[in-house]
Amino acid sequence: MAGNAVAVIGGGIMGSGIAQVLARNGYEVRVRELNDELVDAARERLITGSFGLDDAVEGGYLTDAEREATLDRLTFTTDLARATRDTEFVIEAVTEELSIKGQVFRALNEVTDDQPLFSNTSGFSVASVANAVDDPSRVAVTHFFNPVPVMELVEIVRAPETDPAVVERAESLADELDKTAIVVDDDPGSYGFVANRIYGAMRREAQRVVDAGVATEEQVDTALEAGYNLPVGPFSLRGIGEEWD
Repeated sequence: MAGNAVAVIGGGIMGSGIAQVLARNGYEVRVRELNDELVDAARERLITGSFGLDDAVEGGYLTDAEREATLDRLTFTTDLARATRDTEFVIEAVTEELSIKGQVFRALNEVTDDQPLFSNTSGFSVASVANAVDDPSRVAVTHFFNPVPVMELVEIVRAPETDPAVVERAESLADELDKTAIVVDDDPGSYGFVANRIYGAMRREAQRVVDAGVATEEQVDTALEAGYNLPVGPFSLRGIGEEWD
């Protein structure tokens, strides 16, 4: 599929990471942002931000020539119709607010044809975004994990209405990008899919243990790292960048 045009809607941390990985794997990627200032920020983030192209070159994962070839496959625009025209699929990666995602999918409904529409939401159900388009069978979730260039997991979430061919395309995409995919069913009654729901339960219980004076944060991390072979305990993970509610 290399060389096919695809669109990424949103050039924030997740969108720029997804766009980078797609372009590194041969896709012609159009990144759409709302205004010129955000376009410039998305381009800069993709190149010089954490886990951007410059980091990949410095770490020996890309050559200078591969970096330039990747940049040649990237286009940045504020025009949604231009970004999505004649694309094989579209990935939405805007801020994690359902009302904003709904606006994006309603707009995509007007400017796209029958190509798959994927959402990178980390927790909203497929149904909650698919109801913004006339044909919800086109919609599935492809939840990439941050930072996208180095994290392996992609959660593919399908609703009962999702076309099996759309799910298959998401699976083949994950394989092309050298990601590990799991395909799970939509659960409109909850926020989150598999990894975040289970991890969220663990970290809430970890906090309750500390609040009750049963153990310190360091002891909880030691128990989970040494007892269950987790590479990083929940409190250490929070300390290296994760924000807890």
